[in-house]
Amino acid sequence: MGYRVNPGAWGYAFAVPSLVVDNHIKMAGAIQLKVLLWLLRHSYEEPDIGVISSAIGKAPEDVADALQFWVECGILLKEGEVPVPLNSMAEKADTKPVPELKVLAPIPPTRPTSEQIKARCSESEDIRFLFNEAQAKLGKTIGYDGQSTLLMMHDEYGLPVEVILMIIEYCVSVGKTSFGYISGIGRDWGEREIDTLEKADEQIEALNACNTLWAKLAQAIGSKNPRPTTKQSAYINRWSKDWGFSFEMIYLAYEEMADHTQSLQFGYMDRILKNWHEAGLKTPEDVEKFKRERLSKQQSKSESTKRRKISSNPASYDLDEFKRRSLHEPLVYEKGKK
Repeated sequence: MGYRVNPGAWGYAFAVPSLVVDNHIKMAGAIQLKVLLWLLRHSYEEPDIGVISSAIGKAPEDVADALQFWVECGILLKEGEVPVPLNSMAEKADTKPVPELKVLAPIPPTRPTSEQIKARCSESEDIRFLFNEAQAKLGKTIGYDGQSTLLMMHDEYGLPVEVILMIIEYCVSVGKTSFGYISGIGRDWGEREIDTLEKADEQIEALNACNTLWAKLAQAIGSKNPRPTTKQSAYINRWSKDWGFSFEMIYLAYEEMADHTQSLQFGYMDRILKNWHEAGLKTPEDVEKFKRERLSKQQSKSESTKRRKISSNPASYDLDEFKRRSLHEPLVYEKGKK
C-alpha cells in the first residue's frame, strides 16, 4: 500500500533542511526531531526552552540536550556564531569496518493500557519488583507514563530488570531522571546488547569516566553544560578509551579547532585526533615534533621547487662574466666629432 501527503494538509508550510533527513535522520531521536520541527515552525520567534518544553511535552533538560545535538550537527547556530558551510564540517567516513548494530525504535506512542500494566504486575513478580525499586531509587511514585516506559524497556528492548535498575541508578547519580532520558539510555543499551550485570557495570564505568573527563574539559574551555550530550559522550569515549588519548591531548585538539572555528565542534576535534592517532602521536611533544618535521619537509620541498625553476630557465647572460669584466676592463669614452 502506497502513501502520500493529503493535499488538504498543505496550508501554511515551512522548510526543513535536506541535511536533516540525508545525514541525521538515523541518529536523531524523537525529542531532537520534535525540538527542531518546533524551531523551524516558529523560526520568527525567540526560542525559549521553557516554551518548547511545554509545547512538546518533554523536560527542559531534554530540550537543552536536543538543541545542543543540532548545534553539533551544524544545523543550529548559537547567538554570535558565524555561519560555516556545512560541506567544510562534514566528517570523513571511517574506513575501518564498523560492527553492524541492530537499530531499535524509540518507545512508541502506542503504549500498553493501564489494564495491561496491572495484568503484567499480577502475573510477574519481576515487574512488580521493577516498579517498586524504581520508585525507591527515584524517590517518587511513578505513574502510568513511568510504568509503561519501564515495561516497554523490558519487553521491547529486551533489558533484564536488574539492568534497567542500574540505568535508573546512573540517571539519579547524574541528576537526569526524566523517563525520556532513561528510555534513551535503555534504547542505546538494547541496540548494543548491554543486557548483563557485567556489561552494565563496564558501561557505567565508561560513562562515569566520560563525565569526569567532560567536567575537566568543560572547566578548561568555559562550557556551562554540566554533562556531555549522547553524541559528545560517544566522541569522548572514542578519544579516551579506543584511542587512548589523555586529557592534555584532547585539550590540544580543542585549541587546534579553536584556531579555525568560533564554535565548539566535536566533529572537527575528532578529525584532528584521528589524524594524530593514525600518525602514532601520543603526547603534546609528539605533536610538536611532528609539526616541526612537517614544516621542515615543506620548506625543503619549496627550496627544491625554486632550484628546479631556476635550472630550467637559465639566464640569457653570464652574471659571473659581467662582474669580471666590470672589475677588470676600463671604460673607454670617445669624444664625439664636431
